[in-house]
Amino acid sequence: MSTRPRALPATVPPSFASALPLRFHAATLAVAVVAGLATFGTFTVSLAAPAMFLGWIAFAISGTTMRQGVADIASFVLGVAFGIGTALVINLLTPALGSAATPLAVTGIVVLVLSLRKMAPFNNALAYFLGLTSFFYSALPPAGASFAVLATAGIIGAGSAALAGLLQARLERGDRP
Repeated sequence: MSTRPRALPATVPPSFASALPLRFHAATLAVAVVAGLATFGTFTVSLAAPAMFLGWIAFAISGTTMRQGVADIASFVLGVAFGIGTALVINLLTPALGSAATPLAVTGIVVLVLSLRKMAPFNNALAYFLGLTSFFYSALPPAGASFAVLATAGIIGAGSAALAGLLQARLERGDRP
């Protein structure tokens, strides 16, 4: 497999060809700065940075339109709520079922999430699972305050992803940001 860069088509003007690496690096730097600022802002208001990045991923995972990104972050936020609900179910069932409560609750939530694949536009199972992961990874208690912290962090991540995508597209086209 050759690692040589492919030649540009003859129709690409030389001035554009020489600007490609600059645009690529400018877009990369812009996205990195947005990520850094989002992380700083998230830490500054004592939110969970991992949840912010999971929200970023949830927003950008389908990569199609802004509308789909908004639907995907809504799925993420619902996933956080589902995680809290699942934790409550586990806590409720554990006295009666012992260690069987967790696999039973997980089976139930997976059935629910995968059933939502047909509920457009909120049908991105990966975004739901990122929300679930955000909750369980955080080790926060299943409470409204936990939902507020994780959902807010995820929404900050989604907004940052939208901004980064906009800047990247403009820089790669050669527009001024």
